[in-house]
Amino acid sequence: DNHKAKHWLSQAAIQGLPEAQYALGKLLLSDDWEVRDPDEGIRWLKQAAENGSHFAAYRMGKEYLEGNAVNKDTTRAADWFARSAEAGNQYAQYMLGKLYLTGQGVQQDLAQAMDWFSRSAAQGNQYAQFFLERQDDLRPPSVMLAVTHLLYHMSRIFEDHSLPRSSTGLQ
Repeated sequence: DNHKAKHWLSQAAIQGLPEAQYALGKLLLSDDWEVRDPDEGIRWLKQAAENGSHFAAYRMGKEYLEGNAVNKDTTRAADWFARSAEAGNQYAQYMLGKLYLTGQGVQQDLAQAMDWFSRSAAQGNQYAQFFLERQDDLRPPSVMLAVTHLLYHMSRIFEDHSLPRSSTGLQ
């Protein structure tokens, strides 16, 4: 029952529990139209991140990277990912590595990308390990790096020219 969950999570979130603030933020950002409130969800996620939740900081980074509940801003996404990555979140470390690799929201820096991929891979992230194993292929002139850039730009084209979301969330 998402209404009850919202009620009890709100009670705990108001008391300052970062785990409840994070869970409440995720619930309010969910596709459940009965409880969905993106602005309030972002507010609770931000509060949880400021109270030390690296999961919330990672989710804030994803929100800014995707631009669904907030305006897309890769620089802010990188800031949130960095906050989470420095707290040890392997997913944020991987995402930060990708941002440094492609130069999105940060100055492109292969050494920084490999550092973040290394930290993430050390925690078992197979995607980060993939980039580490192919780091020599990423040095200019690099076909793999060019393909990564191409895929990023293609995704932007499709994103910018996609049909508007329907009320069911389908595109």
